[in-house]
Amino acid sequence: MFRLPPALALALALSSGIMASWAWAAGPPGQTTQVDFRVFPGLAMMDGNWAALFAASDGKVYAGLAYHGGDGHLVYYDSETDRMHDVGNLTALCGESFLKRGPQSKIHAKFGEGKDGRIYFGTHGGNWWDYARFGAKEGYPGAHWMAYDPKTGRVEDFGLACRNEGINTGAYDPVWNRIYGLTHPRGHFVYYDVAKRVAVDKGRINNFESICRTLGIDDTGNVYGSFGEGQVFKYDPRTDRIVELPPRLPIRHKGISLGRDYDKSETAWRVVVWDNETKKFYGVEESATNLFSFDPRSNDVRRLGQLCIPGFEERRDVPYATLSLTLTGDRKLYYAAAGREFDYSGSAEPATSHLISYDLKTGKTADQGAMLLPDGRRVLGTNAATTGPDGTVYFVGAIEVRPEAGKPVEAAGKIGNVYYRLAMLWFRPGA
Repeated sequence: MFRLPPALALALALSSGIMASWAWAAGPPGQTTQVDFRVFPGLAMMDGNWAALFAASDGKVYAGLAYHGGDGHLVYYDSETDRMHDVGNLTALCGESFLKRGPQSKIHAKFGEGKDGRIYFGTHGGNWWDYARFGAKEGYPGAHWMAYDPKTGRVEDFGLACRNEGINTGAYDPVWNRIYGLTHPRGHFVYYDVAKRVAVDKGRINNFESICRTLGIDDTGNVYGSFGEGQVFKYDPRTDRIVELPPRLPIRHKGISLGRDYDKSETAWRVVVWDNETKKFYGVEESATNLFSFDPRSNDVRRLGQLCIPGFEERRDVPYATLSLTLTGDRKLYYAAAGREFDYSGSAEPATSHLISYDLKTGKTADQGAMLLPDGRRVLGTNAATTGPDGTVYFVGAIEVRPEAGKPVEAAGKIGNVYYRLAMLWFRPGA
């Protein structure tokens, strides 16, 4: 099938009006947004979180905490009692504490809630060819498919998702009762059918350096992801087939990377959220934090703006997109934009995140200001977002830790010369 070169296709799209205009509503200089927070007691060493944050229908907010070279943890925050709960050590929950192999270091993909009320997810490894090789020649055993039952407080392990591979992208579909994932490092499309108790591997779909970090699922159970040069694929559970779709994402083609890894993808979507009202996905691509809409019924893709901190627009060094995008009931998208390249302890320098909003009703983007804690400490970066049933917007990310004389520093590490630890953050729109 003949395809136009990406640059020509983009130019034609612009001329035909596919790309929409947008407007900025910049806040006053020095504006800030205060966010509340809770740290994870006893887990100050946890050093990252990516995508794994989910507000369930009962008000509990689940998070997967990463610990490179060690055991990650599944935790949840009970918003009714204002208490944080540690469900457990992931390696132990998988029954692998004494294998002397690579640990279950993360939950790196989105959770989902089943019709049975259980919370479904897959695990992930860390420090792949460093720590793991010390444990055994074969290293990391592989990701597990799992479900947490809030009624009993128990975790069910469905077994290995893929031998020696982790799940670094994933989502759960309640329509077909399946957990989906993309594996690392080989980039296979895999899923687990909970009702049939069957694990399926559909084969390799992408290279490791350009695997998208979010799978989008529509209201009928179709699964979407991006690959290659801003391309989009669709998995149809009715046919059990993966097909390439015509649209292309509004990516900025990779040139010389400034302040980011050379193997970091800049050709995929970073995060998408489904809107049941418009029957569209809204997402942010990696290279320039371009906001776009994607209508899977018409295959129409529209650029809606750029969700970066004002001043970074069209700059080559715009920070790499975060996974912190969520949609609220007041028809607004909220996004936590990084102030510099952010990857927890892998960040070069500390900078304060800003809260950016996009109003689906008016098409206006607004900078709500720098994200600060009630005591004035900074939010140094986030990589997960979700909206609770009461409209509260939650994030998980790195907060500034200020050492106190005579007390040990409880921190996961440093970003530049600033200590940080993980925390759950939230604010209430309109409060």
